[in-house]
Amino acid sequence: MAAHLPVPEKAPSVASRVSFAHILQRVGMPLLIFTSVFTGALGVSRVVILPALTAVEIDGHTQDISALETEATTLRDTLASLEQKRDREIIPLDGTAYRTLADAKVTAHYPLDLLHSVRDIAAAVVPEHPGSIVISEIAYQPLEHALSLTGDVRGVGPSSMTVLAQFLEILRSDERIDSVTPPAFTRLEDPTIGQHSPFTLSLKLR
Repeated sequence: MAAHLPVPEKAPSVASRVSFAHILQRVGMPLLIFTSVFTGALGVSRVVILPALTAVEIDGHTQDISALETEATTLRDTLASLEQKRDREIIPLDGTAYRTLADAKVTAHYPLDLLHSVRDIAAAVVPEHPGSIVISEIAYQPLEHALSLTGDVRGVGPSSMTVLAQFLEILRSDERIDSVTPPAFTRLEDPTIGQHSPFTLSLKLR
């Protein structure tokens, strides 16, 4: 009986190895050329074309992206430096001139509003004679938180002291006023304005 011997597997042929190497050789060179051309084109566009397309004119000077980025960085640094300087000078308000001005503004705003109200009250005491109570001078004492009013009541004849008393009572009822120091009630005779009652009174604010 004849014995069957195993048939050995075929090794890759020389033709197939040669064919694969040949393909690599044929593809590698065009790929290298394409990569070189593409890289060169990108470089040229970055250096020549892109700056020309993205350049802008600012204050009569043409600047590209690189110059704009540099200028933006410089401006940000300058802004940060100025903000730090501002914070050092303004934020620590205690004992500074800015603190004094800020306090004066806050404290002065309230008396000015009250002054307008006082003038309106004075005009409304005698509706038929809105100019009977004349406030000629006002002084604000910030340390005492008080207003000093100087003026007189005129044009109402012998009722000048009565009108002045009504004016004081209305002021005392204002919730913004803590107390009113009354004047000396007098009625004087003047050849020009007739009978009148001068006054100087102090308003202690709340």
